[in-house]
Amino acid sequence: MSVIRNINRNKNAFFRNIKKALLISFLKTRRFRPLFDPAAVRNVLLLRLDDKIGDMVVTTFTAQRLAQQGYQVSVLTGPLCATMLGKCRYLDKVFLYKNRMSLKELHAQRFDVVIDFDDVQDLERLKLAWDLKAGYNIGFNKSGLNIYNLPIEFLNDELHITERHRQVLRLFNIEPECAQYHLGECEIEHQKVVQALGYVAEDTIVAINPFSGARDKDFSAAQVIELISFIHDINPSSKVVMIGPTKKVESFSTHGAYVVADSTINTAIETVRIADLIISTDTSIVHIANALNRRLVAIYNKRKLKDTGLTGYKIWAPNYIGATQIVIDEANVCDYSLSQALPIIGNLLKKAE
Repeated sequence: MSVIRNINRNKNAFFRNIKKALLISFLKTRRFRPLFDPAAVRNVLLLRLDDKIGDMVVTTFTAQRLAQQGYQVSVLTGPLCATMLGKCRYLDKVFLYKNRMSLKELHAQRFDVVIDFDDVQDLERLKLAWDLKAGYNIGFNKSGLNIYNLPIEFLNDELHITERHRQVLRLFNIEPECAQYHLGECEIEHQKVVQALGYVAEDTIVAINPFSGARDKDFSAAQVIELISFIHDINPSSKVVMIGPTKKVESFSTHGAYVVADSTINTAIETVRIADLIISTDTSIVHIANALNRRLVAIYNKRKLKDTGLTGYKIWAPNYIGATQIVIDEANVCDYSLSQALPIIGNLLKKAE
């Protein structure tokens, strides 16, 4: 069966590449508007099709600033991001993306501009850009795909990811002084966290986020247990709460950590909101901590980004005053000794008391 699956996978990839080449050739015969007038724009659609929470948190910087300037801003994204964005009142609409979805509801919005923040150049994305029929398509690192009539090149290791968003905002004559992210509040999840922790305002809350979307960035169980023990040694009354899918973190409850049942992305946001300190690997929680301006210690390895090969720890750094970023030489975070991080965490804990 595995042989048949591989044959089918290769066949499908082959035909997708042929369809993509034909679509690109067709688009080269089409005319697209060369000049952009932001004054003539009303309705904007942001694409975050990969449903990555961290990417979407950063994108709230652009979304909120455009909305603040009077544009109607909508987002097309996956279920996780859609859940998070449900509490962002500055957005006009949030559409749930599905491959080969009907575009009837999107067409009814008559979007003037579609902004695609990803570097991906697959057939489905290119076809979506054509089918949406917007007057302008802003795209990153998509040279030769002239449907993106407002192309932006961004392949610089030394610039933070927010520079992508600044370049988009400059097209609209917006030049913000700081890159502030904007997340809404979920009262139901907030109360769930408060009740799970028995939280009162005098508590010292330390949140640990041990897992990411890649194994080389994840903490080991031994590292998490060491962190919990260290925090309780510094301040025995501290409440340590785990962030992450309940099934993945529930074992740490036997080591003195709190675990919130049925945790969602909004549970994580509300946990970060009340935390005095967050300890995290390189993942979306870093950017949520930025949005909520909470103290953070984040441990990054030196992995390269999959789509561009750029240095991840620079482009996706926490990027705010309240964060301490520790960049390690080990390829896998689980192999890193916490000896460098523990004194930093201890000093921050003493400030939180």
